[in-house]
Amino acid sequence: MPTERQRLVKKLDQVFSRYIRTRVADERGFSPCFTSGIVKHWTEMDAGHFMSRACMSTRWNVKNVQCQSKRDNAFRGGEQFKFGQELDKKYGEGTAQELYHLSKTTKKYGVHELREMIEVFKVECERINEEKGL
Repeated sequence: MPTERQRLVKKLDQVFSRYIRTRVADERGFSPCFTSGIVKHWTEMDAGHFMSRACMSTRWNVKNVQCQSKRDNAFRGGEQFKFGQELDKKYGEGTAQELYHLSKTTKKYGVHELREMIEVFKVECERINEEKGL
């Protein structure tokens, strides 16, 4: 039986994924892939991680995670090199390197922190839904 923390991590993953995939969607719900530019409905996209989601210190970092096609994320290993280049273009030179170093640090989120992040991203998803009618 999963612990409360495990249940909260799963819930946060779901809410955060929706946020990542809808934040770049247009009013019809179509989002571009960060690495290839392919445009599909946000429900057909993934929340692709530059540094693996196993790295808790960057797992829910809004720069580390971008809307990505299933092809690039699942079948092309996340296109990590291209992902890093695009991060540096979008957020400034050195962003990929900073995320790499941050991913090597240890971070264990407490139950309270997980609950807070769930609420923050729920509110953001609701705002996006209202703005775009998704």
